[in-house]
Amino acid sequence: MRGLENYPLFYDAFCSVMEYWGLSRWRDWLVGGARGRTLEVGCGTGRNLHRYGAGVALVAVEPDPRMLRVARRRAPDVPLVRASAEALPFRDGAFDTVVSSLVFCTVPDADRGLAEVRRTLRDDGRLRMVEHVRSDSRWEARWQDWVQPAWTWAAGGCHPNRRTEQAVERAGFVIEPDGRRRSGTMRRFSARRG
Repeated sequence: MRGLENYPLFYDAFCSVMEYWGLSRWRDWLVGGARGRTLEVGCGTGRNLHRYGAGVALVAVEPDPRMLRVARRRAPDVPLVRASAEALPFRDGAFDTVVSSLVFCTVPDADRGLAEVRRTLRDDGRLRMVEHVRSDSRWEARWQDWVQPAWTWAAGGCHPNRRTEQAVERAGFVIEPDGRRRSGTMRRFSARRG
């Protein structure tokens, strides 16, 4: 589904504002915990790619060709693959870390995508995520439900009311308390295979 967030210029402008208001620190936390062979799912325009440390062997996937072109210019040395979260073209247990930043709100079949993430992670691997999720506040959750159809259309498939943490647990992960943070509808966490 095409929406405003599928246009790299708009996406980068929106992300710049969010990073100014604190998302940049969360991105640093997100990639700072990556170890070994790492997959970034849904790299968008590549805003995280320069943040990874020297010891990380990074591969990134992105389904949108326009976003991928910008990411390739931003990080020419990072192997980038056009692929969706629901069909990752990697062998079982290929990665030590999988990183996802504001992605699973737009994955059409989040359960299938998370199953693919789990499949490609080593048994002792970690999933690290930054996501916006359904609010814990009843009023805000109702607002998210009300705005969701228009928001999903305008924002390229983004669902502001997804229960991503529960989907991660349903996929067989255990969310770790260390580093877990919440701010409004934003969440960051690391999870291990259960």
